[in-house]
Amino acid sequence: MNSTEKLYWSDAHATSFETRGAALALHGGKPSLVLAQTMFYPEGGGQLGDSGTLTVGTQAVRIADTQVEDGVIHHVVEGALDPALAEALAAAAADLTVRGAVDEVRRRDHMVQHTAQHALSRALATAARADTVSARLGTATCTIDVGRPGLSDADLVRAEDLVNAVVMSDVPVVTSFPSADELAKLDLRKQPNAEKSAAGVRIVSIEGFDLTPCGGTHCTRTGQIGQVRIVGTEKYKGMLRITFHAGARALADARSRHDVLAALAADLTCGPQDIPTAVAKLRGEAKGLRDKLDAARTELATLVARGLRDALPATAGPHVVHVERSLDDLAGLRALAVELAKDARVVAIVAGSSSPDESAGEVVAVVQRGADAKLDCGAFVQAQAKARGGRGGGRPERAEGRFPRGTSLGELAAAARAALA
Repeated sequence: MNSTEKLYWSDAHATSFETRGAALALHGGKPSLVLAQTMFYPEGGGQLGDSGTLTVGTQAVRIADTQVEDGVIHHVVEGALDPALAEALAAAAADLTVRGAVDEVRRRDHMVQHTAQHALSRALATAARADTVSARLGTATCTIDVGRPGLSDADLVRAEDLVNAVVMSDVPVVTSFPSADELAKLDLRKQPNAEKSAAGVRIVSIEGFDLTPCGGTHCTRTGQIGQVRIVGTEKYKGMLRITFHAGARALADARSRHDVLAALAADLTCGPQDIPTAVAKLRGEAKGLRDKLDAARTELATLVARGLRDALPATAGPHVVHVERSLDDLAGLRALAVELAKDARVVAIVAGSSSPDESAGEVVAVVQRGADAKLDCGAFVQAQAKARGGRGGGRPERAEGRFPRGTSLGELAAAARAALA
């Protein structure tokens, strides 16, 4: 098949076209239509392919994706191919009139994100000395990977300010195919691939700001981008991955974050700008309450343990003491086990539920021994968990386990007595 003529190179804003002739093909095991020329952009350079509709003769076909292979652009059909269309193509493929309509909202969004990526990559290189290694323009988020392990907040702010200054300047974005001599003199942000089309290397220029080889669809002026916002960073394979939004995506993200802040401010009965102060106050209050809770928990554990220890016989032991505390959290179970084990003869088994809803949670058990009790708590819990379909373990002096709901605390205590015997 001959290479497909790229109509989108001459006018990226156009989303409809008419051509003649179509061929049925396969791409990735799915039916596709191949045309002599198309306005549909195929996935490449980090930009997703277009979707839309092709009307072949009188039959409309939904195009789910556009891909390219060896210069041939495949319009991947959504679902199964209509048998009637297959028959029409077999009978008169070269004579059929084809009218195409690219999904305009998707195309405009892709143009904005791609142009924003070019501008932000240049801004990162200029303001933060961070060169772009790769970029991905997804349906929900766009990312740029830069060849540095990290950037400061100040670096990111400078880059964001610079790219938005270029957006607000509304400078032209133009494409060209320079000669080899002209290309050699250009200060390109990145070098072109070794392989190039018969037409040469296509250069996208943001006037006075960026020059880079690219075959994608772009805005014709930077003002069409609207705005660019850096919304997140993460380490990735020794580099830094920067997530950004542009245009309508940036506006939607800003509104979403505003709604969250407004709801939080309403809950805290303060203005959005006062949220940090209100949260700091809540943190201080929460710490005070935690300190009081810890003190109350220790006092309760001491009182409960004292009563249980006082009820023990005076014999040398060891004595297995098992206690169910359904309302205590794990910290409370641990505190009680510690207090019980202050009697050197005691092996304490203190259990509760992992969930406030006892019918849904697991049985959580803390096993702790006194100084004179000869039980390896870690080995005991591990063996019991394995036998009962639970999990757990720990040190010889203390261990914790989680057991299926309904596990009998009395049976665990009996097993501990048997192990001691």
